[in-house]
Amino acid sequence: MVFHQLKSLFLLLFAATALAGCRESIYSTEYNLDFEYARNDSVPTQWALRNTFLTGYTLALDHEVSRHGRTSLKAEWTGCPLAYSWGGFQSFLPGELVAGKEIEISGWVRTKDSVRVCAGYGIFSYVPSKPDMKFLSKIDTIGGIRGTTDWTRHTIKQRIDEGADRVMIGGFVTGKGTAWFDNIELRIDGVKYEGRDIPALKTELSDKDKRQLRKYVHPLRTCEPDGGDNSDLAILGQLVGQSRVVGLGEATHGTSEIYKMKDRIIRYLAENEGVDIFTIEANFPESCRMNDYTVGGTGDPREKIRNLYVWSWRTEEMLSMVEWMKDYNASTPKITYTGVDMQMYTTLMQQLQHRLEGCPAASDSAAKIAEKLQHIYSQPYRIDIELAKEIDAELDELADNAEIASLPDEQQTWVRQYIDLLHQFLSQGTDIYWRDRGMAENMLWILGRNPGSKAVLWAHNLHIAPKMDRNQFICPMGVFLKKRLADDYCTVGFVCYEGSYTAWKDGLKAFDLPAPLPGTLEYALGQLEEPLFILDLKKMREERALAVQWINDLEYREAGATPEIYSNIHILDAYDYLIFIRNTSASHILKY
Repeated sequence: MVFHQLKSLFLLLFAATALAGCRESIYSTEYNLDFEYARNDSVPTQWALRNTFLTGYTLALDHEVSRHGRTSLKAEWTGCPLAYSWGGFQSFLPGELVAGKEIEISGWVRTKDSVRVCAGYGIFSYVPSKPDMKFLSKIDTIGGIRGTTDWTRHTIKQRIDEGADRVMIGGFVTGKGTAWFDNIELRIDGVKYEGRDIPALKTELSDKDKRQLRKYVHPLRTCEPDGGDNSDLAILGQLVGQSRVVGLGEATHGTSEIYKMKDRIIRYLAENEGVDIFTIEANFPESCRMNDYTVGGTGDPREKIRNLYVWSWRTEEMLSMVEWMKDYNASTPKITYTGVDMQMYTTLMQQLQHRLEGCPAASDSAAKIAEKLQHIYSQPYRIDIELAKEIDAELDELADNAEIASLPDEQQTWVRQYIDLLHQFLSQGTDIYWRDRGMAENMLWILGRNPGSKAVLWAHNLHIAPKMDRNQFICPMGVFLKKRLADDYCTVGFVCYEGSYTAWKDGLKAFDLPAPLPGTLEYALGQLEEPLFILDLKKMREERALAVQWINDLEYREAGATPEIYSNIHILDAYDYLIFIRNTSASHILKY
């Protein structure tokens, strides 16, 4: 009897241990609908959290409050500069799973009211042929749980368009307060979707893994553009080849070493590979004005950098590169400074009016357009769509003005470009891709004016990527450029291991970049014990190297101008080359 009891106890213990072992071998369930799987103590797997200074909310796992299991996801109001904001989290269902079907999201919500809190779940379909620019504003119409409530179920259903490429599901909270989310259920045509388990990701590399990976590694000497030995950069000639545009990304908009490494690469490509155009993710006309200094030495470079609007470029690192360009161009112009962005309309309009001097009728029309643009924002960061349509029509009439048609070719070309830039700016109310599409069009316009030239394009990783992130609706500039330029467009992304970087949250400040989590790309690359190197993703992709395909399963950090988020674009598809920097520091902001 005792023997049988001991045997039963042993079997139970063995089964429990086996189940625990199985759970440990799972990275996550497919959509982590109960928030039980996490990247770290605060970030759930499979979800993108809308944690930026513009949302007003901080989202993190809560290990003290839950409706089911051990954790819930908590969204807490922390303050925001905008009159209207919302916090949220999202994941995506592929079109092949849900297109043409009815999906239902049902989950638990708990709220603590402060000012008009409303929290719940949402479904947003993305159809490439008719992207919906108003999908975010529909949060107001979904309904949800209001005021202060204990755990309450919120359910929403939607029939998905047959042409849907993907569907965003997620949760949201508006107003000012706190909300908790837990234990979501997904049903497709009435059937509960269980999803698959995702196996544990590779964490510790074996010696064999390291040997296989090192076949694609090119060590670099330094990030510093110090004018020293550049033999380590000679590989760039082979890697970028005859590409007309080399996209240089950045994992954050505030890492000193990334800026310095890009500066060093630009100097090398200009001096050795015929690159003669520098283009940056900055407003078009202000960047052209920078060229007055880099080519002609006219003006104050610090002020010209300041006038690029974005704090990201107001750095000592950018100033150093600008000063090098001026010196490099001293004897004869060799590299031109340009920009491709169009987020700010003021200087665009001023430049258009300047180019129309001597055209009285066209100037009068432009003055009326300039006056209307003063009222384009119906609220912060949201333009008046009807007014934008009205101005668009007036810009079309201006483009047909006979006075413009009679201008000299060069002047006419610039007038039409500034009209196009204003059209791009105004399209933000109706085109979900407006900014990236516009930046790509402007890069192509610059190339068209400079046949035979080669350009370096400086932008964030997410903008230069030739593939869409599976957890985003935004189509990057790189997708448009790759479609038009094919092999004439190559990309270099950046990742960093640990250190610090500058970002904006409750003001501009330095943030720690903690050592990466096991199961991330940075964690794996850090085990190669190389402080700085190029990883040849293109060669890995072309060779279809099975021994290193695991690298595609790893997420990696993308911080931009705000604290970190994770990207899950397959890294082999995301870039041609990747530069790994082990230790970083915050960019040095210019003081004015």
